Amino acid sequence: MGGKKNERKFLYGLLIFSIGILPVIFKRPPKKDWLLVYIFNAITNIILDKWVTMNFISYPTRLLPKIFKIHILYDALLYPMVTVIYNQLTSKDKPIAIVYKLLFFSVPLTIFEFWAERKTGLIKWSNGWRWYHTFECFVKSI
Repeated sequence: MGGKKNERKFLYGLLIFSIGILPVIFKRPPKKDWLLVYIFNAITNIILDKWVTMNFISYPTRLLPKIFKIHILYDALLYPMVTVIYNQLTSKDKPIAIVYKLLFFSVPLTIFEFWAERKTGLIKWSNGWRWYHTFECFVKSI
């Protein structure tokens, strides 16, 4: 991707994009439900990522590295937003549509993480972690 400087710019761009899109996500009723989904997902991501970063994944380039060993942007902002969007899009769907939409979200996220692990310093896998573990985590947590 062109070094740590470009990776940090990319992360700051994601931060600005995420903050900008948050009000749009929470406009749709019932707002309390979406806020609950968001907060629950953010808290569980932070807790689980502490264990995962000790054993399987590291984030060489991340925001606020002196404060957080986890990827705070991803755990507290990006992934909870994806979960809220997924829940909004599937709240009235039948099971087969939910499965299709689950794949629609999980496959691109897995491909992006695979690319980021191979081509950037944003993420590094260790101890046998592979793309299919990431896919499985996405499917189970969305």
